[in-house]
Amino acid sequence: MIGVYGGSFDPIHFGHINPLFELSELFDFHKIRLIPTYNSPVNKVFYSDIEHRLNMVSIISASDTNVFVADDTEMRKGGISYTYETIQIVKEQEQNQDICLIMGLDAFLTLESWYNYNEILNNIRLIVVNRPDSNIKEIKKMNFEILDRITSNKIDFQKNEKKQIFFYETPSINISSSDIRKRINCKESLEGLIPGSILSYIERNKLYTDLT
Repeated sequence: MIGVYGGSFDPIHFGHINPLFELSELFDFHKIRLIPTYNSPVNKVFYSDIEHRLNMVSIISASDTNVFVADDTEMRKGGISYTYETIQIVKEQEQNQDICLIMGLDAFLTLESWYNYNEILNNIRLIVVNRPDSNIKEIKKMNFEILDRITSNKIDFQKNEKKQIFFYETPSINISSSDIRKRINCKESLEGLIPGSILSYIERNKLYTDLT
């Protein structure tokens, strides 16, 4: 199975990395492609350039202890980074292997506003990682066609064609890039929040030091 995990990665941190380690053990991913967003469809502001964000992802992916692959698909494509289009590119590159899109619950709750979201659901499986501070009650407001696909049972997810959305709960995701940027700007401790190699890169390139 090939994992696809997109995001700002501004910067990448343990809240991104640790759940992916856990999912790698749970599902034995062949690889997980980490794809920094080039241009957000919702006009999200980035605080470091795409080159820096891709470089940080590349540093994490260089380790032999994980199956991560730094992926510049959205940077090379340019334009608006629509997940549907990214998935189509990945499927072609991976010769239609079993593709699984990994996302946080906050992103999942906006799924119905995504470009061609029905096509995403019809073509790949999803893993939704639950953040402790997310309001899981909001899921009940989603389309029944989405709700009917959800399971927290691994066997169902792998064997039942109708159960294409797997909910995974972990306490290790309660870290945010915005908090890390504020801490860097205020010269506060980042212990346990971000890998040392990423912090070194940030300091070397003077990122997130002037956010006012």
